[in-house]
Amino acid sequence: MAENTEQRNREFMRAVRREKQQRYERGEAVTVEGVIRAVLEQEAPGYYVSYRYARRAVGDLISRGVIERYSGKLRRHSRRDMMIEIGRKCIGIMERRGVRLGEALTEVLVGGRASSFFMTRAYAKQLYYREMCRREWMSG
Repeated sequence: MAENTEQRNREFMRAVRREKQQRYERGEAVTVEGVIRAVLEQEAPGYYVSYRYARRAVGDLISRGVIERYSGKLRRHSRRDMMIEIGRKCIGIMERRGVRLGEALTEVLVGGRASSFFMTRAYAKQLYYREMCRREWMSG
């Protein structure tokens, strides 16, 4: 699980650097809060979760009927809501292609983009500042 989190954090920071650069090039204000907010609202390249964990979590949510009953807006920082999003995509694939959950899940995890990085704004800021401090320490 740690390697998935590390990869997500690296790709989040890559997106932060890209957003900062784009704002600078457009002549916009570059604030930590604004950049983080913009990145958290973007899609993420993937889900950063192991197949094994997702299979267990999504299978449980499907069997309990949670995915079908959940009508609220997905919170972009909730791990549970990430599993609901993955589950909805899996159900769609299973219905369209007539495959089992395992194959649908593989397709979602390997080729699917996530609606967000599924992290809180507070964690994103902490990650940003930790990375900036680390860079300062390494360059100084």
